[in-house]
Amino acid sequence: MSAAQQWKPGLIAGALSIVTYGLALLAFRWGTTPRLAALRETSILFATFIAVFFLREKLTTARLAGIIAIAFGAMVLIALG
Repeated sequence: MSAAQQWKPGLIAGALSIVTYGLALLAFRWGTTPRLAALRETSILFATFIAVFFLREKLTTARLAGIIAIAFGAMVLIALG
């Protein structure tokens, strides 16, 4: 498929990206920032899960170390928040 044929899904994805960013900013306005920041960063963990289990990407030592660092950082932010 050419890029000209993919403009509708791209437009929808772009619009949803703007909406989700706006919702994140709204949540930061109303909620406690450390807890929300920790929750927002865990999206990387879910993306890695999808990449490894559905897209069959390799889980390297560097990626595993990154996952552990993100999870630890999120726990610290929640504990201190």
